[in-house]
Amino acid sequence: MATNTERVDQIVHVRSDRLRALIARLFAARGVPGADAETMAEVLVEADLRGVESHGSTRVAGYCSMIRRGLLNPKPDVRVVRDTPTLAMLEGDGASGIIVARRAMQMAMDRAAAVGIGCVTARNVTHTGLVGFYPMMAARAGLIGIAMNNGPAILPPFGGTTPTLSTNPFAAAFPAGDREPIVLDMATSIVAGGKLRLALKKGKPIPPDWALDRHGVPTTDPDEAIFHGFLQWAGGYKGFGLATVVEVLGGVLSGGMFGSDVPPMKSFGQEPLITSAFYLALDPAQFMPLDEFCRRIDRLVEMVKKSELARGVDEVFIAGEIEFRRRADRLRDGIPLSQVVFKELETLAEESAVTFDLV
Repeated sequence: MATNTERVDQIVHVRSDRLRALIARLFAARGVPGADAETMAEVLVEADLRGVESHGSTRVAGYCSMIRRGLLNPKPDVRVVRDTPTLAMLEGDGASGIIVARRAMQMAMDRAAAVGIGCVTARNVTHTGLVGFYPMMAARAGLIGIAMNNGPAILPPFGGTTPTLSTNPFAAAFPAGDREPIVLDMATSIVAGGKLRLALKKGKPIPPDWALDRHGVPTTDPDEAIFHGFLQWAGGYKGFGLATVVEVLGGVLSGGMFGSDVPPMKSFGQEPLITSAFYLALDPAQFMPLDEFCRRIDRLVEMVKKSELARGVDEVFIAGEIEFRRRADRLRDGIPLSQVVFKELETLAEESAVTFDLV
């Protein structure tokens, strides 16, 4: 007889287009307008394609729970509270962070295309999903894109013990010529909190350098880390310093909540998850012809790839390269879903009488 762990470890491969359509139907059945439901599904499935499963379809059940509990507004009144040729400010009205983030980056891109640069802040939204998705929008349009957001106060400052900041993700993307864009997408903690939640959902341990327990000792127990301990900062005080920059641009500058004023969130989908964010688009053609900039990016990548290898290393990767390769593989072979996520989606479909056709 298979054990619970063995069942959780079982993988089902599904086509990305079917997964995207199913997720859109699940959100639409819960009151999300059709176009918004499709956008949310697109961003979540893109995370799965790139191998960032912590921000992919595993989030669907939590988002549906947030809608049911009134923690995510499916039909928000998103308002532009400031609008100039170079910048804008958005009030999110508790909307899906994905919907507002995509709109904010598009507004930044439109400004960059017109005058060379665009900055947009967004406040009072929920989880934004794959933060790297939004700078990649800019890179595909020949622009440089940057995105970041704050969130629930779950990490203490470096050297402290009082939760004050979130994992504060930061992402940037740069268009290239013959190569894929350079894409950096990272939490300022060692890993995103979602990786702990995914490990907990699967009943698996975490590496000992990810988090501390309630006594400040490294732990491999994701439950202890989430509910009683803390994630660790990437690079110690340097990660905390970068997180502070994100807090200023995403929280302070946007007029949103920041620092310990942001409610903590331990149970995803069951407690408020409030974020505020900053999006920037920059037109490199204002500095030099775009094709020249892209050639220079390609040359930089070549320099990195030609590095002599350290012992035991087979290849040096530029930021985003592994994810682009994984995306190509999964478009061809299907997205691997754990049995637990597969069953979550199946149950959600049954609850809302939505067609379930992943296999």
